[in-house]
Amino acid sequence: MKNKILGLLAMALLAGPTGAHATALLGSWQGEWALNGYAAEFDLTFDSETAAGAFTGYFDWTCTVGFTCSGRESFAGTLAGNSLAFATTSIAPGAVNLVFSSYSGTLIDANTLSGTDSENASWHATRVPEPGTLALLGLGLAGLGLSRRRKVR
Repeated sequence: MKNKILGLLAMALLAGPTGAHATALLGSWQGEWALNGYAAEFDLTFDSETAAGAFTGYFDWTCTVGFTCSGRESFAGTLAGNSLAFATTSIAPGAVNLVFSSYSGTLIDANTLSGTDSENASWHATRVPEPGTLALLGLGLAGLGLSRRRKVR
């Protein structure tokens, strides 16, 4: 009976990460931006999203090739189907070489975004697994290992 319970618990924990986000965008993403030999890396955070598809969040930028830039841009936008559009609403004090921009893109799958900005620069981002999701995955694997170990004995 214990083995069945451990196995069911492990399967439930492994299934947990797939439902961790009730909405399409919420959470942390990491990405790259490029235009004519210039490049930057960014951390993208969607901190709110409504059922109607409106969202807000922010970028933390660091340029890696071509010029110096760094700072934070806050944004707001909408997601309709798998198409998103958003624009900078503010730039944090102390930012270097950041300008107000608009962005469009596509939610390619649950973990991949890709698009362009108002200057036709390309960008793409992938979802960063949340620590809670990784912990659930680890617990699920541990549960499976324990249930298998007991069956072998």
